[in-house]
Amino acid sequence: MRSWVGKVAIICICAASLAGCGGGSKANNTVTQVTLNPASLSLVSGETGQLSAAALNSANSSVIATVTFTSSNPNLVTVSTSGLVCAGVWDASFVVCKGTDSGGNPLTGSATITATANGVNSTPITVSVHLQVSSIVAEQASPTSACTSIKQTQQYKATACSSLATPHDSSGPCAPNAKDITSQVGTFTWTSSNGTVGTVDANGLVTASAPGLMGVIARLGNVSSPAANFRSCMPVQITLHLNGDPAGSPTTSASLNVTQTRTLQADMTDEANVTTNSVPVAVVSNDNQIGTVSSLTLTGATPGGAGILAACIPPVCGTGVNLPIYSNLFQVTVNGTSPNTTVYASSTWAPPSGVSPTLVPIDTSNNTAGTAINLPGVPNSLVFTTNGIKGYLGTNAGLVSLDTGSNTATLVSGNKGKVLAVSPDGNTVIFSNAASAPDPVTGVVGPIDPVVGNQRLVVFTANNNTIQSFVLPGAVAAAFTGNSFKAYIAASNGNVYVYSPVLSLQTLSLGGANNDVTTLASGPFAYLVNGANLQVLGTCNNVLQGTTPGATSTPHLVGSFGNANTIVAVNDTGLDITTATVTALGAPVVITPANCTPNVSYSSPQFIDFGIGAFTARQLLVPTDGVGNNGDPNNGTHIVVLPVGINKVLTAIQGAGPTNITLPAGATEALSGSLTLDGNTAWVGVGGKNTVDKIDLVGAADVAQVATSFKKQDSTAAPPNIVTVKPK
Repeated sequence: MRSWVGKVAIICICAASLAGCGGGSKANNTVTQVTLNPASLSLVSGETGQLSAAALNSANSSVIATVTFTSSNPNLVTVSTSGLVCAGVWDASFVVCKGTDSGGNPLTGSATITATANGVNSTPITVSVHLQVSSIVAEQASPTSACTSIKQTQQYKATACSSLATPHDSSGPCAPNAKDITSQVGTFTWTSSNGTVGTVDANGLVTASAPGLMGVIARLGNVSSPAANFRSCMPVQITLHLNGDPAGSPTTSASLNVTQTRTLQADMTDEANVTTNSVPVAVVSNDNQIGTVSSLTLTGATPGGAGILAACIPPVCGTGVNLPIYSNLFQVTVNGTSPNTTVYASSTWAPPSGVSPTLVPIDTSNNTAGTAINLPGVPNSLVFTTNGIKGYLGTNAGLVSLDTGSNTATLVSGNKGKVLAVSPDGNTVIFSNAASAPDPVTGVVGPIDPVVGNQRLVVFTANNNTIQSFVLPGAVAAAFTGNSFKAYIAASNGNVYVYSPVLSLQTLSLGGANNDVTTLASGPFAYLVNGANLQVLGTCNNVLQGTTPGATSTPHLVGSFGNANTIVAVNDTGLDITTATVTALGAPVVITPANCTPNVSYSSPQFIDFGIGAFTARQLLVPTDGVGNNGDPNNGTHIVVLPVGINKVLTAIQGAGPTNITLPAGATEALSGSLTLDGNTAWVGVGGKNTVDKIDLVGAADVAQVATSFKKQDSTAAPPNIVTVKPK
């Protein structure tokens, strides 16, 4: 037998003047360790693989030394002087690697290779020589449950199959067209398709990191297995509470002053009925102007009410499952009175020829109008981001962005339409040319584009200035979930369009006509005005629910508080106020598209009759704070209704009765309005007098009137029928 020993000679050539080469201080050139990489090789008969060796001194620094390589079985594995391994026998020139025996059969088996320098040996590495691998199957070694809880593990195993090996297996992962050669191939390389969901070690042991689905993949050389499913258990219940609460006694609300902070914690009970504390879910505020959340620190920002949500939402949580699971609503009330801000007013009437449409800022510190802002088109709507930094106007020239810092307006899209909603995170704007708005010349209210075939739903994404346009007719209203994951768009043709930045757009058909929509503050349900009752969709699966809020008569418009699971609907003569009680599914359970919606029940509606007979509501304004002491007129939970053709502003407080505020003499009706964040003040555009009025809701009085000078094309006065309060 011929013994194969490969040698590499390293020669140091130095100048006499260099210290350490024949003179000067003595260098640390003693070899104490030899390393050899990679830790193993798996090669098909006749293939080659490269090794890398290093000689190290006691300081773990490289040392120049001669390294030799030795094979434990040179009839199976040989090594060139440069460390190139042959799964077989090299020729004398290290050019041809022969991987067959004398009978022409492929070599198989294993051998070890050791590197040696100055008498010091490396740890041997194993080289496995095997037939060509045709496929690899990865699977759980011993399935124990449908999912693995966070921080727990699941072992996977891999099977190497070769179609060249005979006879083929009659059963097992390789059957019927290959044979299991796993024992020949050595070590597999393991990877995962999503390191957020779980991590996999060198032995195929997977540790769950966050809820969701991923694939576990085994690899040998250039052959990879199909991804084997791994499911990290989804939450069934997420509990959001104050950090440091005693076990079993979560605190799920906070009353803060401005700048005060609290630290939050999110715990979850998963599908396997395992409870994990401090889980990796997204914690967000549905109104970050009132209560901000950074990591898990909640800060009171400005007076009002906000809901804090912990949600399992892709890509942070639930990747691959794509079914949003929400926590309880953490209720925040920030004490105090809203600071001075700016009210913006405009008119939907086109001005005289040659005159630019304008938007007028009104300073609430002195109730005076500022310098008018020129607009590129006649507006039909204005909606602010929750932080008040940006406003978005629908105009007959396209979508316009308002920078409230500089009071400048910029056309960002030529798509025309009415702004229906802006996401709570301020990044997504939804507008539609099927929505109703006054004609700029005649004032007749109707769809912006009445031709159904031309109607579009358009989505503007602010962080990358992109536009998506969908051929979706009839869209008239929209509402986002509090974490901005989904938007529900009500359409007059009976459809509901569901938009998500992460998921594909979906169209649902409820029939009839959808006039308005809102979402529950805690996230799991959307409510649509459709027919005699509110229709309810589960936001995890967009499925119509059988349990709905009660109604004393047909609802016209609907809204919800920011920090309470309370739905407010205006009907022919008053308001229905209904509280939803949401309870999680019971574990153990598997979260599926058919089984992800939590349980919900509704209180009997509190009906508040405004006492003015039947009316048509133009606008419903629901304040952010619904947690205050019900019945206390100073609790900041004033609900406001603007009726068509009546010179009153109708107000009500949950748990108490109505108050009707009469507008000044000469006023015909309130045309448009908006609330301050604390819910104590409304600003409304008033027809007849063409003023923007400040309504003190606590004192039930119209306390200030700011004159406007908008003009129609014929130069007669145009009413301020767009009035919106900048959040702060």
